[in-house]
Amino acid sequence: MNYRVLHLADLECFLELRMEFLLSYQDVPKTEDFLIMTENYLRKHMETEDLLLLAAEEEGELVAACMVCFYETCPMVDNPSGKYGELRNVYTKPAYRRKGISEKLVRMALEKAKERGVTKMRLHYTDDGLPLYQKLGFVPEERYMEKDL
Repeated sequence: MNYRVLHLADLECFLELRMEFLLSYQDVPKTEDFLIMTENYLRKHMETEDLLLLAAEEEGELVAACMVCFYETCPMVDNPSGKYGELRNVYTKPAYRRKGISEKLVRMALEKAKERGVTKMRLHYTDDGLPLYQKLGFVPEERYMEKDL
């Protein structure tokens, strides 16, 4: 298994894997439009300090991936640097699950985020992913809300 950072040359393969992930647990209305918006975002942010894409590949095929979106806010008491990473779309193809691949990708993401000065990592999790994230030290946040605009 080869683990690595993805680059623009990997865009199409990553897009395919991301859509497989999203469609595995939810309906994606206007799938083609969503795919175009995602591709535009990735073209703009890949290979910048805003985004990190990591993947595991076997024989040239992506079998797992994750992404980290980086942002900075005003310093907070619980995060004086104000630097955050948001772990997104941790996904492993079904045939490759339960082999530690996602764990290795998340550990890589955490290490690379630290190298960028990030002091707090956030994520949204599925029930399937919860045990892994708890094992790696993630704790649910209290008093967190969001509103669609």
